[in-house]
Amino acid sequence: MERRCKRLVCILLSFLVIAGVFTFSGAKTEPWSAYQKFIPNETPVVKRHLRGVWISTVANLDWPSVETRKIENPSERIRKTKEELVEIFDKAVEMNLNAVFLQVSPEGDAFYKSDIVPWSRYLTGTFGEDPGFDPLEFAIEEAHKRNLELHAWFNPYRVSTNTSAATISSLKVEKSVYKEHPDWIRTAMNRFVVDPGIPEARQWVIDRVMEVVKKYDVDGVHFDDYFYYEQYVGELKDQDTYNKYNKGQFSNIGDFRRNNTYLLVKELSQKIRATKPWVKFGISPSGVWGNKSDGHSYGSNTSASLTNYDKSFADTKKWVQEELIDYIAPQVYFTFANSRAPYGEIALWWSDVCRGKNVHLYIGQAFYKINDDSDQYFKGENAVPELTRQLKFNAVKPEIMGTVLFRFANFKDSGKQQAVNAVKNDLWSQKALIPPMPWKGGNAPDAPILGRLESLPDGVEISWMDNDPDTAYFAIYRFNAGEKMDITSDSSAYKLIATVRKNSNGVQKFVDYGVLDADSVYYVVTALDRLHNESEGLAISTNQSEYFPDVGMKYSWAVDAIDMLYEKGVVKGDESGMFNPGVNTKRADFTIMIVKALALKADFEDNFADVRKDAYYYEAVGVARALGIVKGDGKNFNPDANITREDMMVIVVNALKAAGAKIDEADEQFLENYGDANSISGYARKSVAVLTKAGVVNGYDGKIHPKSLATRAEIAVVVSKLLTNIEYL
Repeated sequence: MERRCKRLVCILLSFLVIAGVFTFSGAKTEPWSAYQKFIPNETPVVKRHLRGVWISTVANLDWPSVETRKIENPSERIRKTKEELVEIFDKAVEMNLNAVFLQVSPEGDAFYKSDIVPWSRYLTGTFGEDPGFDPLEFAIEEAHKRNLELHAWFNPYRVSTNTSAATISSLKVEKSVYKEHPDWIRTAMNRFVVDPGIPEARQWVIDRVMEVVKKYDVDGVHFDDYFYYEQYVGELKDQDTYNKYNKGQFSNIGDFRRNNTYLLVKELSQKIRATKPWVKFGISPSGVWGNKSDGHSYGSNTSASLTNYDKSFADTKKWVQEELIDYIAPQVYFTFANSRAPYGEIALWWSDVCRGKNVHLYIGQAFYKINDDSDQYFKGENAVPELTRQLKFNAVKPEIMGTVLFRFANFKDSGKQQAVNAVKNDLWSQKALIPPMPWKGGNAPDAPILGRLESLPDGVEISWMDNDPDTAYFAIYRFNAGEKMDITSDSSAYKLIATVRKNSNGVQKFVDYGVLDADSVYYVVTALDRLHNESEGLAISTNQSEYFPDVGMKYSWAVDAIDMLYEKGVVKGDESGMFNPGVNTKRADFTIMIVKALALKADFEDNFADVRKDAYYYEAVGVARALGIVKGDGKNFNPDANITREDMMVIVVNALKAAGAKIDEADEQFLENYGDANSISGYARKSVAVLTKAGVVNGYDGKIHPKSLATRAEIAVVVSKLLTNIEYL
């Protein structure tokens, strides 16, 4: 009976499976499964990625604090305000950020000295009151000290965050647009704004921004998502504006509004690029441009309620397509599981829009929502894994060039410390450089020179020289001794230990407190301009000349030879003490080295016609000519011509014979080992064979390169080998 029941159960289960009542799947499907290829298990490391944070000043959200703003003693208030900003920047560096987006004009006001708008109320508590110092000037100085890009963040149209009687009263001060241009003022979302459709109001926005661009050393100009934020019928009563300024151009007020924001962006972009072409212009709109479900055929597969095109009346996609801006940072403040606006869908949509455009894509990240949002994936044990997925996605997707976190105060929130630690210790545990924008101009500076290394009791100090006026800062990489140098791949971020702002032309220094054994490492220093174009690297190690600062790790193969020849008096530096190892050697200078090295002497009466008696090389060339070491070209020697490798070898062999050295002859067949043997001149073949067989001269890449010019470093190695390996009579 029991066996019969089991059989019936099996038959029943089989029937249910066939009927589709039960289904079985080999793997669980997660909301992010479709994007798994951009979410690796291991934390991706990239060398280039903008990492920023928004610093909100409106309502004293991030800086300065309300408590500091209320300090009555001006000196104490200023001191505390500055201290708070320094703490913010130090925290940014601690978390390996490289950019800050500082709100400098939240309400038609200024965190800087302005002739157009009044001081911000968020500095002292009073609209228009001088804070006693220039906050933006201070911020730029401190940000650049820490090698942080500073983007000046403007709210273009907003005049206030509410329309209360107290606010109205406070706005009636000198330079307030509310007081001076009341005909421009409208209300939208219960706040005062200037009407974007009035040309003079648009020019007022442009003038505000350009005042900062002209007067301050900002790295970028930044707008957020506050444009219209309106319905077709809403608080903003701009029908009269439409009637007055449309002039039959647009059939509906929506297109009219979108054109107004377009004109602002286009005209401001042109102004910035004409004035300071290196200053970046970027915008951070809400995450969704438009929903495909709302009739936008090029929109995303979303059903967002707040879209750029229909609610902000900002055609952000068009701005990217026309490359009016240098970067766009959509606020993708959603999880992968969000049913109306999934993170992956939006990020991929923007990636497609920006692909191939001279516009960087940065993703605005909802750091503020962690443990403060109704979405279960932003809460509790799900929060850090969700943030991890999003930041991994940003690092892996090629079109995404950066990430900006909203906002700074959340770094101090007790409910977000796990997320903070995940960023600091894992996701962004390595430093990163900001991606360059080739369309902005700029060139990689000259590489640093004259590297030196000195052991200290508590670390290693490296120093170098830089006199290129285009250098803004330096990147410092540290490698283990013997490790292959790599400063170009993404994995080189593991070696990037610091970025250091250039202090002035001349000697630059950096102390690495992470190393005590200087022989165990070497460093590479590169120079970058303000647009992050990077030079070639200068390698610095203990393996460098004791006498010449320009003979460093790059010429490690020649250091011992050069120092030995200097000690023997065979070579010396130029007037500034440099050896110039990479400089090609003149025929006369090489002759001097050989004559000195072998201590050759001879009496002579005649010399080459082109060798003047007052020339510094007259004696050496005369001796060499008399001994048959150099023959010249008829009556002339061509002393200032650079010597080729094959002529160098001919002179060396002739000099050895003149010195009575024992030379093992070599058959020319020995040259067949080299791929370019046929290019060796007939008069030089025996000499080349002798020296290559003896190991005095080596080829490279399987070739001799006979016609290549010989550098001072190469010649030093050849001469030193003569002195140490050749037996003299």
